[in-house]
Amino acid sequence: MNGELAELFRERLAAAGGLAELAASHDEALSLIRRWAGDRPALVDDHPDLKGLELAGERPADPWDAEVGVTGVLGAAADTGTLALGPAPGRPRGTAVLPGTHLAIVPLSRLYGDYAELIAALGRLDPMPSGMQLVTGPSRSGDIESAMIQGMHGPRAVRVAVYPDA
Repeated sequence: MNGELAELFRERLAAAGGLAELAASHDEALSLIRRWAGDRPALVDDHPDLKGLELAGERPADPWDAEVGVTGVLGAAADTGTLALGPAPGRPRGTAVLPGTHLAIVPLSRLYGDYAELIAALGRLDPMPSGMQLVTGPSRSGDIESAMIQGMHGPRAVRVAVYPDA
């Protein structure tokens, strides 16, 4: 695992209010996701990186009732702690923004050194997703008096498991 790149991602995501942990394997990354999700109601994307993930919490009938959303990523930027998500069948945009907690899994092969590298990699995707979300930590918004509110337009917590995949 490129420890320096993963450590930079962990530091930058922490500066944005999120949490990243470095796992030794894909199985260990899935174990982190299970531990973080607990038995809370969860939405889980149909993503190849999440294959084998079984959660204790049930999938709610109404997505608005989910407390946790679990996603894979198109890529991530270490220098900003940013995740790039793209909708696809079985991967609705709401998984990352409706629940109060967003959990993501990032293989090291899709962790880029900087934001420009991430954007260049996304530009080479074929087919190109119909839309993308760029997520850097928990949702934050400031009101007219600059009072910062967390979780206004998305999750209040973002946790990411980074693992070596090659």
